[in-house]
Amino acid sequence: MFGYLKGLRTSHTRSQLSGVAGEIYRASFAELITTDGPNTAPSTYPAAAALLHGFDVESSNQSVAIAPSDDDVWIFGYGSLVWKADFPYIDRRRGFVWGFKRRFYQHSIDHRGVPEKPGRVVTLLPGDPAEDRVYGVAYRIAAAQKSAVLDHLDYREKNGYERCSLKFHEYLSAAEPIQVIMYVATQANDSYAGDVWQVPCIARQIFTSAGPSGPNRDYLFNLALAMDKLFPGAVDEHLTELVACVRRHIEQDEPVLLQRALLEEITNILCQWVREAVAEDEPLDHGEISRRLEALHRSCQKSGWREPLLDIQLRRQRFSPSS
Repeated sequence: MFGYLKGLRTSHTRSQLSGVAGEIYRASFAELITTDGPNTAPSTYPAAAALLHGFDVESSNQSVAIAPSDDDVWIFGYGSLVWKADFPYIDRRRGFVWGFKRRFYQHSIDHRGVPEKPGRVVTLLPGDPAEDRVYGVAYRIAAAQKSAVLDHLDYREKNGYERCSLKFHEYLSAAEPIQVIMYVATQANDSYAGDVWQVPCIARQIFTSAGPSGPNRDYLFNLALAMDKLFPGAVDEHLTELVACVRRHIEQDEPVLLQRALLEEITNILCQWVREAVAEDEPLDHGEISRRLEALHRSCQKSGWREPLLDIQLRRQRFSPSS
């Protein structure tokens, strides 16, 4: 980056600095704009791929075998619990529950979003008891571990989710149903979002949201990958439509929006640098501006760096008189 800065003067206009910003962008930032997320290849989403690998062979994540007992409990996961089981279990089964529809109708302010910019995660809505089913994974929790696991899940699902009990049917099996505990966010909770203009707006929210657990898009694509691998041929139109819509955003909108955002960021850094030098009547410190640009470059390699920039650009585009 340093080479592009040597010819800069405090007399340069913003337009001239924008030209330098373009050179810096092409040399050092353009490579950061890749569409890592529009597909659901296992190599792209290792968290889901690791859990799905050998699903039926490795039914427990315990290093020491624990015998099942009548005091064990089963937990049913239909969202991130399908591919991110961060608790001990001694058995797991793929299957479904009757009478529900899975929808991205819950705001996430603690995992895939933040309070000022919530993401979207799934909950279940009542459906036809004879027609609607939701696929997922049931985990058997040993009696000695169930108190700690339930406390952990109560905290993990604290943003509007409540426990309920229902019957779980094992996939491609005539075995008797299993009584399971499930976490569901009802429409009465504060973070319930509802359809909000349905798939296009939900997809845009997912496309531009990230939180402590990472980008919202990763949640969506991990879930889609899990459903595809564990339940081939199963139909979830809402999930399929969201994946397609978010992919379009990533492939068609993201490169242009990120380029525009990064050019603005670089230009603003250069302009501020020049203003500070003029105000202090000091020569331009090329080392200082290099450090600022390098800091920007490092920030663009962290998880969730894209989403705030995309959100700003889309908001500007939405309210622009020419759009």
